[in-house]
Amino acid sequence: MSGIHQQEKKELRRILSQAGYKRTKDILAILDTFLATEAHQTPADLRKRLRRAGLNFDTGIIQEALDIFCKYGFAQRKEFSDRETCYEHQHLGDHHDHLICTRCGRLEEFISPEMEELQTKLAREKGFIPLKHRMEIYGLCSRCGRERGTAVPLAQAEPGEQVTIAGHVGGNEIERRLNDMGLTRGVEIEVLNRNGGPVLVSCRDSRLALGKGISEKILVSPSKQPKTASTKRQVKKKE
Repeated sequence: MSGIHQQEKKELRRILSQAGYKRTKDILAILDTFLATEAHQTPADLRKRLRRAGLNFDTGIIQEALDIFCKYGFAQRKEFSDRETCYEHQHLGDHHDHLICTRCGRLEEFISPEMEELQTKLAREKGFIPLKHRMEIYGLCSRCGRERGTAVPLAQAEPGEQVTIAGHVGGNEIERRLNDMGLTRGVEIEVLNRNGGPVLVSCRDSRLALGKGISEKILVSPSKQPKTASTKRQVKKKE
């Protein structure tokens, strides 16, 4: 255990003693394992790591320990879309943001001083006193981006992704149906949702719900220049 972690353990021992906690030894043992990695951990992840270290704690004491770590500033609780709640070590004076892959769930941390400065500047320009913030960027990690390929069925595109219709699988009937909906080759669409039901897309400022069958037949590729909300407004204004 590093010198910083030893100091944190000493601080928590003092806090637990002052607060009158009874299972101090167990909580400190859990802290040792929690601090042994900088990875984001769910309670189940932490329990597995404790077992590998020869420590068999039930989920109740593990969750209690995590709640204590958060309460006294040794950990942060993180909740991301479509992911189980996890916890990470909170370093004093440290702030970072996250990149989350919507396909494999991979989570990466990044630090951008320029972004931090810009966010503070924008808040102050609005007369807002910034205290804290969180940024999460959802997309595809490099591995999933490579595996995704250049053209895939629309049913495999990720929510929030802007794609271009590259073609379709099927005969004249499919082509006629797509033409009637305005889903012709080269048209850009945004995937809004695909949670087990129809694939909901945005096309030319309209929402379309496409069944599984037809969404499997539409081939799409990533748009070269995804449109942000601001660029969409600019395009609409020019039109």
